[in-house]
Amino acid sequence: MFCIFISIASSQTAISQTKQKPGDWESLKLTYTEPTDLNNFGAALPIGNGRLGAKIYGNVSQELLNLNEVTLWSGGPVNKTNPEGPKILAQVRQALAAKLYKKADSLVRFMEVKNSACYEPLGNIKLDFDNSVTYTNYSRELDMDRAMITVKYKIGSVNYTREVFASYPDQVIIIRVYGDTKSAVNFSAGMDSPLKGKVLVDGNTIVVNGYAPAFDAPKAGSAIWEDNKGMRFESRLNIKTMGGKVTGKGDGLSIANADTAILILSSATSFNGFDKDPVTQGKDYKALVKSYIAKAAAKSYQQLADAHVKDHRALFRRLWVDINAEKPNKNVLAYQYARYELIACSRPGGGAPRNEQGIWNKDVSPHYSSNYTLNENPEKFYSIAEPANIGETTEPLIKYIGDLAVHGAVTAKVDYGFHGWVTHHNSDVWAMTEMALGDPCWADWPTGGFWLTQTVYERYAFSLDKNYLRTTAYPIMKGAAEFALDLMVTNKDGYLVTSPSTSPENHFFDEKGNRVAVSEGSTMDMTFIRELFQHCIQESEVLGIDTGFRAKLKNSLPKLLPYKIGTQGQLNEFSFDFTDGIKEWEPNHRHVSHLVSVWPLSQINKNTPELLAAAHKSLALRKSGGYHPDKAGMWARLLDGDKCLAALALNFPSLYDSPSGGFAEMLLQSHTGDIDILPALPKAWSSGKILGIRARGNYEVDIEWTDHQLKKAVIRSYSGNTPVVTVLGKKVNYKTDPRISFVNVK
Repeated sequence: MFCIFISIASSQTAISQTKQKPGDWESLKLTYTEPTDLNNFGAALPIGNGRLGAKIYGNVSQELLNLNEVTLWSGGPVNKTNPEGPKILAQVRQALAAKLYKKADSLVRFMEVKNSACYEPLGNIKLDFDNSVTYTNYSRELDMDRAMITVKYKIGSVNYTREVFASYPDQVIIIRVYGDTKSAVNFSAGMDSPLKGKVLVDGNTIVVNGYAPAFDAPKAGSAIWEDNKGMRFESRLNIKTMGGKVTGKGDGLSIANADTAILILSSATSFNGFDKDPVTQGKDYKALVKSYIAKAAAKSYQQLADAHVKDHRALFRRLWVDINAEKPNKNVLAYQYARYELIACSRPGGGAPRNEQGIWNKDVSPHYSSNYTLNENPEKFYSIAEPANIGETTEPLIKYIGDLAVHGAVTAKVDYGFHGWVTHHNSDVWAMTEMALGDPCWADWPTGGFWLTQTVYERYAFSLDKNYLRTTAYPIMKGAAEFALDLMVTNKDGYLVTSPSTSPENHFFDEKGNRVAVSEGSTMDMTFIRELFQHCIQESEVLGIDTGFRAKLKNSLPKLLPYKIGTQGQLNEFSFDFTDGIKEWEPNHRHVSHLVSVWPLSQINKNTPELLAAAHKSLALRKSGGYHPDKAGMWARLLDGDKCLAALALNFPSLYDSPSGGFAEMLLQSHTGDIDILPALPKAWSSGKILGIRARGNYEVDIEWTDHQLKKAVIRSYSGNTPVVTVLGKKVNYKTDPRISFVNVK
């Protein structure tokens, strides 16, 4: 059995020393003058504490909160392995060696199994307010610095306020409703859930007990329910008032003539780990939620709010950024929103990482199952964490990767006959690692674990925590490398190539005009393996272990299929050029998988100028496509700040918009070993500053520039290292450069 001891907490030693940065934090707000349409779930404002999440619409007459708990999924642990896999794999490899791509495409489907489980909605809070048809002075605001949503409006002579936040310290969601006139608060409160269960009233608390489907798929009406299967959950909404009266009203509560009402919501599920049956081996979720509510209800609103704001700011205020003295710059607002959202989605101890939709979902059978689509989403959304000085948010993902490694070792052995561990494109809270059912262009992707190890490695690269490296990072990465060695075959030219291989989610036309996806040695695959082997070699040297395995990796590295530059000067996506009858399928395909070699990985960089130019050509040829995983991050690494700026996402809040991956990369890069200051500064950003950005090697950096020139920089080293520094593309001696201050914090 593949075993990993997850120990991440110690990696926070250096980061916890970082201080809150000065800045105009009041400017980081999303403000609106009308409620969100109840049919526009994506635009509703989100809150979350990494475990509990809610979407708030801000309607006056009926406030709606869609609720979620990050571990509430359909299904349970299930063995989906395919013992026929090794035999089918051998046939697929034979077909690929003969360039029978259509046959390989057909054969590989027999390695596929059932699809993943679905992330499920917890339910809803509905608050119906009296005498609220006519209102004025409406405002709705998400304050990122306080992680709080405030709705204000006036009815008659009374000014009403609602405040909502999700507390990490107290594990509850808090709603406060009050007016500026005594006895003015009147409303009824109810809860429901689209899952199976019941609602009851227990004193001044509404209780929802329920369970998730035994099986679900991303298609309306596909849920299958069984009484003795499915995740169990309980939600409790406790209401207390200052003044007035709380009474039962059917399966809800009525609040009459109160000065203030405070609603405390918490929930818990029976999820007890990816390999535990949620019914027979589940947690005592009812005791958990009662404990959360009891502890929070014993505190005043101010105590709850103060603890919440203090906790959130300890993370959020580690980084301040200002562009052109705009209050705020639109790209700054988007970047800080991406930081806010990741904090809301992913906190240590939450139980599961950020999924397809963050932690927000209202549908029983959600789009794409709201699962983990591993060929871009977790890697894309978590890539901002370390530079943005919120590295702790990666811990739920790293723990989850450890679960995948354990389950994936079984899949590797049974489905492939290989060593190490594997995971494919789709997964869920049950750590599914088998090949899902679907088009091979995405389903046949046994390299998911390789890309996920990048997050595992980056946690070490930014923190230099050797204990974490020894107990967590290296075992996970070694297992992925062992599978990589077995996944490769020697091609006709003597190079090691992955077989089978795809480039998500692209196709090509074979010599007979068939649209196919499966081949050997895609550029994405070979990038993953090259970087993974290099990291494992480096890590084993740091730890002084595994000399034999290290030698095997060193021996394999020069045999890996090299990058190829095509006839248009582009970096090839597949192991062949589009000549001799093999044709490109979709020139502006939405995925640009081969350029992960530029970002978020670092195989192609300023030290490989010929390949960097080829990558630049490839991204230009994609034109309007190539937005998966994040074109902005790639343009920044290609040192084209203007194109990066143009590609940055600005449509937020939204379920599927990309985060601002390229934002920090324009201002600081450290993937080549240098602290590279202002490497891709766009022309439009003539002045600005960023305080608290992180660099690999356990550095924190402050940068200020004017008229496109560095004004000053402060580099803080938390591990006692001394850096190589580059400014605007030129190496400098930081010891003699008057613009740069170096501080050894250790």
